[in-house]
Amino acid sequence: MITKKIVVKETAEIDFQIRSGKREPIPDTTGDKTLELLSTIIELSWDQIPSKRPTFNQIDQKLSPITSL
Repeated sequence: MITKKIVVKETAEIDFQIRSGKREPIPDTTGDKTLELLSTIIELSWDQIPSKRPTFNQIDQKLSPITSL
């Protein structure tokens, strides 16, 4: 059973890590065009400056090659 105190501590640590610009590494996607596209979108979405992050419309446009299969 996970206590509320542990969850709050983990949430605070995750928040700190994100605000510090730390991210989990994305596994190597070389050779898989779909995974390369997804990792690019993820990395663009991590920009510390909100105005530099892609909009949902931009993400939708980038995903269209793989969602229209």
